[in-house]
Amino acid sequence: MTTVGFDQPLYVLPFDHRGSFQTKMFGWKGQLSPEQTSQVAAGVPKDKAGILVDEQFGGAILRHAAAEGYTLACPAEKSGQDEFDFEYGEDFTWHIETFQPTFCKVLVRFKTEQARAALATHPKGETEPAERSALHRRSLCSSE
Repeated sequence: MTTVGFDQPLYVLPFDHRGSFQTKMFGWKGQLSPEQTSQVAAGVPKDKAGILVDEQFGGAILRHAAAEGYTLACPAEKSGQDEFDFEYGEDFTWHIETFQPTFCKVLVRFKTEQARAALATHPKGETEPAERSALHRRSLCSSE
């Protein structure tokens, strides 16, 4: 492997959707004025800003953001699962209540064939994620 002057690991959080950002966050279209560019560079107002990060890698970030008054969102689901399950099993409520996020994010994958099979295997009376106590006090943010 040939290096091109950078020979160590580099982790990048991409933020390169400039057009979408300026339109969706600020409502501006087309070429921005220098004033508008400065406003974008300064960031969105705190009351319109939020963060979605998991506890495992972002616990310190969540605590700092909460102390600063930002809106918090935390994932509640176990990562990489075909069927929904809580990240910390039956202890998930403790983890949610510890960070007290404004939103709990759940990833929902829905495929008709798999859904039918999953429904056949779930015991009757098992609660759905929105019915569980910790989630009653949080808004749900779902993604597909």
